[in-house]
Amino acid sequence: MKFPCRLSQRPDGRWTLRHSGPDAGDLEVTAGTPAEAETKMIGELRYRLELCPCTGESYQHLAIEIVAAGR
Repeated sequence: MKFPCRLSQRPDGRWTLRHSGPDAGDLEVTAGTPAEAETKMIGELRYRLELCPCTGESYQHLAIEIVAAGR
C-alpha cells in the first residue's frame, strides 16, 4: 500500500514529511534525514491504520511515495 507524502527541508536543516488522506488523516513527522522521516512516517501510518482493524488487512507492507520535495 502506497501513501503519497510531501518532503521538505526546514530552515534548521531538519526534514519534514507530510501525508494527508482519508485512510490515516493528516500526519506530519520531522527528522534529521529524509530516510529517518520515512521510517517515522511508516510507523505513524501503521499505528493509525491498525487502530481501526475493520478491514482485516495487515499493514506490514507500507510504502511512502514522495510526490513533492523542496527546501
